[in-house]
Amino acid sequence: LVMASAVLLSVVSSCDAKPDQSSVSSVDITVTETTSETAIISDNSIPDKVVATGFDVIDQEDNTKLIKVYVDEREIDGVIYLPEGTGPFPVCFISQGLGAPYYAYIDIAEEMAANGIAAVLIDYEAEDGEYSYVTEAQDLMAMFDGVTSQPYIYCRNAFFWGHSFGGLVTAYAGCEYYSYYPEKFKGLILLEPSFDFSDDIYDKMPAFGGKVLIFGGTAGGSIGGGSPEKLEKAQKAFKDANIRYIEGEDHYFNGAGRDTMIQASIDFIKNNMEKG
Repeated sequence: LVMASAVLLSVVSSCDAKPDQSSVSSVDITVTETTSETAIISDNSIPDKVVATGFDVIDQEDNTKLIKVYVDEREIDGVIYLPEGTGPFPVCFISQGLGAPYYAYIDIAEEMAANGIAAVLIDYEAEDGEYSYVTEAQDLMAMFDGVTSQPYIYCRNAFFWGHSFGGLVTAYAGCEYYSYYPEKFKGLILLEPSFDFSDDIYDKMPAFGGKVLIFGGTAGGSIGGGSPEKLEKAQKAFKDANIRYIEGEDHYFNGAGRDTMIQASIDFIKNNMEKG
């Protein structure tokens, strides 16, 4: 894994403690998503709860932790960007577009950490050259289980953020696993989500009980600009969802509106997290 450096943090706190409130760098990226994926159609049964069987900090530089989560013999790599302070911190799990490198989203993670929100990037890997939103959702939930068990994370303030195919992964994980964690899941943030890879994701959306923020672009090549009805259908299917269109942005959100989207994501988290 390649990671940017960021302040040594060692804290002990309870999962049920209340979070501290805290305070950028940008990365110019152009991500071209690969086209190899598996669109797995799921049935109406609730999947088994994903439980991490191990959690290791592989490396740490300042307040950036290179981590590894285990589910039996499976290993999932990730990076946690922590705010300064003692925590416990609210946390946001970031899922990238199809085949995109996790480090293309470092600017989002760093900006969240600068604003008092722990951010987790996950190194999703293809299996036999293919990507599945179902298995990525399982990896996401394993990372969620491992990270929210750490004393510096306030587990009752967990948010998921996903872009494109990662938006589908985020939506699927939130909907399918919400019943296990209704007290922990506070919200989903979906940036240009690619719902077309699933035949039944809209049917699952009413199961999510938290808040949802959907971002769409307006430029050519964006879902918001070309197929806004897909985002509007999701807005109606979720119990509590809003859409925000960012003028001039395409599917990748690498333009001037990227900073606006990041700040709106941070505001959404702060406005919807448990306070005490």
